Amino acid sequence: MTLDTREKRKHDTVMDVTEEQIARVYAQAFLGAASKTSKASELIDEVESFVFDVLEKFPRLNEVLRSEFIASEVKQGLVDRVLGGRASVEVVNFLKVLSAHGRLGLLRPIARILKKLYAKQRGLTDVEVRVARELDDKLRKEIRDQLHKMLGSEPVVRAIVDPSLIAGMVVKVGDRVYDSSLETQLNLARRAMIDRATDLIEARPDLFIEAGT
Repeated sequence: MTLDTREKRKHDTVMDVTEEQIARVYAQAFLGAASKTSKASELIDEVESFVFDVLEKFPRLNEVLRSEFIASEVKQGLVDRVLGGRASVEVVNFLKVLSAHGRLGLLRPIARILKKLYAKQRGLTDVEVRVARELDDKLRKEIRDQLHKMLGSEPVVRAIVDPSLIAGMVVKVGDRVYDSSLETQLNLARRAMIDRATDLIEARPDLFIEAGT
């Protein structure tokens, strides 16, 4: 790795930390305002919905809102046209504030942090569950009940379908990951088999020399 590459990675990491901190400030500000209303949960869901149901489905709109070459006034007008009459005044105004400060590009981390802060405020724990196929209601309830016993708090389960897991699941709670997927078990078994073979070769190379002669 060259010095330039190391410096670039270091710079990117610093920028990531800085952006995360800025996103947290905006998330906390919005949560503070939303908590003063009687519809905090709905407002927070609206922000998340705008990210996943609008920006993810319309990448061109996302590019325009993130662009540094398009004036804030143009972006605010676009937000009005897209969300006017469809979203709450609080969310529309929040997006306009982000636009005015050139922070619409941070909307994804803001939505993610906002969800976690709200869950924490309510004594909930945000849990990501990766599964090979869609969960039915019965299995989702069983998973939630088990997580409740394990965590001692009410889990908010977000299920993500990942067919590469084959079977089993990967549960992420904060920085902790609990992996019971079949894919991981197969990889571990394969790795263990290779390690055992390597150890045997190193311990008794004569066996393999004789076998090859």
